[in-house]
Amino acid sequence: MFKRIWNKVLDYQSIFILLILWEVVAALGIMPERLFPSMFVVFGVAYDLALSSMLWDNLSVTMVRVLSGFTISAIIGVPLGIMMSRFNLMNKLMQPMLSIGYPIPRVALYPILVFMLGIGSGSKIFLIVLECLFPIIINTYYGALRVNHIYLWASQNMGANHYKMFWKVLLPATAPAIFTGLRIALPLALIISILTEMISSTEGMGYLLSFMSSSLVQVNVLATVLLIAIVGYLMSIILDVIQKKFVFWH
Repeated sequence: MFKRIWNKVLDYQSIFILLILWEVVAALGIMPERLFPSMFVVFGVAYDLALSSMLWDNLSVTMVRVLSGFTISAIIGVPLGIMMSRFNLMNKLMQPMLSIGYPIPRVALYPILVFMLGIGSGSKIFLIVLECLFPIIINTYYGALRVNHIYLWASQNMGANHYKMFWKVLLPATAPAIFTGLRIALPLALIISILTEMISSTEGMGYLLSFMSSSLVQVNVLATVLLIAIVGYLMSIILDVIQKKFVFWH
């Protein structure tokens, strides 16, 4: 039991070291307390905020946007990446668009999306989809390319049609790469949602962060950032659980 707890502590040793350094700097007064409060004070404010409706009302809005955009991008990106690996024409059509579009900061397109879709959730979700599509498509594509062709030939010899080959062979073999793309895309979805909410929104975690910043009370800003980090971490854990359930052989 003690060994298990100690191993868990070691897994998060970098976080503990960061917290200790934070407290040392705060205790020594190297920076003004107004700008660099004690981490215990930040935790206290974050706890109070977590008990308030202000957090949950804004968090629910952000999560709807994040999960909507993330889900849409996965539904589009995974089949598209697999088709690119299987059909040369599809690959030739998509590769130039991916090569040109990937370096473009998608946030720069947000004013155009606001003009087209308004400042509501539509433009924000659309931008999340654009941001998440690239890592999902690219990881799925290269994962599908690495599938051993012997598996595909064997399934064909056993009479599998294209539908069964996709669901029974290609998709399971590509699943680890797909989840790699999803793990990259999920925090990006949260980041884009918060950024767009900071620019133009009256609700969401980005709006809450802007509201706290306008109060010029640094501890409120840090508490909000801490809660956002916790939300992102919990989302990552949930995705890990899903991966272990559906990709248990990897």
